[in-house]
Amino acid sequence: MLYFPRFMHATLLFLPTVTVLLAPNIASAFPQPSVAISSGNTTGANYAVSSAIAKIFNRKAADYGVRIATVSSQGSLANIDNVFEGKTAFGIAQSEILQHAVKGIGPWQGKPREGLRAVLGLHLETVTIVAAADRDIRQFSDLKGKRVNIEAPGSSDNEYGALLFELSGINPKDVTLSEHPAALASEYLQNDKIDAYLYTVGHPNLSVLEASSGTRKVLLVPLDKAFIARVTTEYPLLTPTVVPTNYYPRLACQGAVATIGVRAVLFTRADMAEEAVYRLVREVMTNFALFRRQHPVLPGLTPGEAAGVTAIPLHPGAERYFREAGLSP
Repeated sequence: MLYFPRFMHATLLFLPTVTVLLAPNIASAFPQPSVAISSGNTTGANYAVSSAIAKIFNRKAADYGVRIATVSSQGSLANIDNVFEGKTAFGIAQSEILQHAVKGIGPWQGKPREGLRAVLGLHLETVTIVAAADRDIRQFSDLKGKRVNIEAPGSSDNEYGALLFELSGINPKDVTLSEHPAALASEYLQNDKIDAYLYTVGHPNLSVLEASSGTRKVLLVPLDKAFIARVTTEYPLLTPTVVPTNYYPRLACQGAVATIGVRAVLFTRADMAEEAVYRLVREVMTNFALFRRQHPVLPGLTPGEAAGVTAIPLHPGAERYFREAGLSP
């Protein structure tokens, strides 16, 4: 079975295996206990990708005596704290945010979340600016004087919003900022309560689809190439990318939208049992083609990207699998 560290619920540790070994016919009539992946809000790719990981692993749940479950959350920052505090076994967070947590900067100033370890590199999340077409927002600088939602303080969208305003030279006082949950942003945009919102997410995304399908026409705002080059030079975990608009046929403007992206990472704590992490990684990687078919955000993911997390150290269980598979030294 999977063995979990002391900070997890003790009742999940050994009982399932004993039961299966002694009375497999009886045990099969009862559901396995579960451990959770803290993912994101239900409109985002992280929730769907977490569910895909659970689906792949849970095909062997009877053998391992434990299931993986997906739980929604407020995003990367909440997931980091959930895992660090032992509330969930795994989490999904953006690599840049994970690195900040481990170093004790940003929201964790003076309170580093030491002991976090990477399990799998996942999809690329893109900084996406959704704007009302009737507000003449064609570039980031046009957000000056507008009503812009950047989600709640402590969220990754709030962090990236502050970063982009700083680097672009826009004083946040010159923007009317709101901090509604990302899941509500499309509704606020359609109801003319905001002019634009920033959402760091994998595509396709239900929030963007909803926003682009309403009666108020919307578009995605590109970032300037020179600005992208500056951001990705100063922050090497960020990378140039594009949002493919073919997912959203009712946008006011079509064509790839230049922006920046950041790798999502499945992570856990260093004291998670090596065999537990090894088996999770093995199930996903030996069923990689099936895994990538679970959501449109996943087909571009390569085995090298899954193994190539550099923001924080790999967990020994993940490192062991990737080494055996020839994906790392």
